[in-house]
Amino acid sequence: MRRIWQLKSISRELYLQFLIEKPFVIYFSTKMIDDIHRSLNLSPYVELKQIHSKAIWKVDSPLPPEELSGDGLITSKPGLYLVVKVADCYPLFIVDPLNIACGVFHVGWRGLKEGIVEEAVLKFKEYFHSQPENLIAVFGPGIRAEYYEVGEEFRSYFPGNIIEKDSRFYLDIFQVAVSKLRRQGVKEIYGPPADTYSNPDLFHSKRRDVELKGLNRAIIGIEKDLSLETLIEDSPYNI
Repeated sequence: MRRIWQLKSISRELYLQFLIEKPFVIYFSTKMIDDIHRSLNLSPYVELKQIHSKAIWKVDSPLPPEELSGDGLITSKPGLYLVVKVADCYPLFIVDPLNIACGVFHVGWRGLKEGIVEEAVLKFKEYFHSQPENLIAVFGPGIRAEYYEVGEEFRSYFPGNIIEKDSRFYLDIFQVAVSKLRRQGVKEIYGPPADTYSNPDLFHSKRRDVELKGLNRAIIGIEKDLSLETLIEDSPYNI
């Protein structure tokens, strides 16, 4: 299978899906969380109270967002879907196809500065005994550097990674995150299919929209083997 983002629609609503081998599913949508999960039959799901940190939770069952403060979720539980919300920051999806585990992370400048990318790889090693070279990293849509102007103080936050043009400073969140992944030993990395800022018909953007009308949802999960479940339920040996 060619691993690539595809634009799809359901009930005339557009969403993105990253094509990857089963049992993993990866989606990106502007629809309200209940709507997208209902449309694509993705339930139960877990969300976070996001705080621009490096805090990551391992989850095995659905929990209310107020119980989880952080910016990343990981699981090896089939049938449980993980969600982060973004509006210019990048969603980073990570899959371990050997140990059947996955995660999704909210990557903005604060998270990068705190070390969320490094923490994500560390958590995969800690909980699933993952080897970084076996991980697959996928970025969903986020803001391109040319639209992400920052203050001069960012030069000290990200030495060598600030673009200076006409006395203005810009941060390329995606490239900084990729560099961090590579330093952690992750080799297979897929970039975003589009930019949030320059695609108003597709995505919400905090930098572009004077009044932010919504958030983009990044969703990952491990599908259950429904055929196996049905076989077990129908088995004549069940008592």
